Amino acid sequence: MSALLRTTPAGGIEAMQHINRTVIKTQFVAGILLIAPLSVLFAFYSLTVFEGAALITLILAPIVYLPTVFLMTIFGNVPMNNKLDRVDHTSTDAEAYWSKYVRDWTRLNHARSLGSVLTAGLYIAAAIMLITSGQV
Repeated sequence: MSALLRTTPAGGIEAMQHINRTVIKTQFVAGILLIAPLSVLFAFYSLTVFEGAALITLILAPIVYLPTVFLMTIFGNVPMNNKLDRVDHTSTDAEAYWSKYVRDWTRLNHARSLGSVLTAGLYIAAAIMLITSGQV
């Protein structure tokens, strides 16, 4: 996002519109959409198979992922991207909207990134605990 801020608002908007139109045609969307139900299903499965700290960690992973990555993407970034897609990047209102978009989108993206890292960390920690405890 910092690279897009180095250009004009019109240039940043146009570039982000192209990025958003491209990303919805990639595996990114499938990943975001599939990880949510799979993580919940795996947490329920874990209740029947694992125990101890590893089990708690496997239950915490979707609890972190769902609000910070899945829901934030669906109810935060996607609506913002859809609204940006309707902005005429050459209009006089574009500059004002762009500064708000960049600020808010970046905050949400940082939160999503942190949620993703925490979720991955929980799964890695659970794997280590399961291996060292002999549960797998």
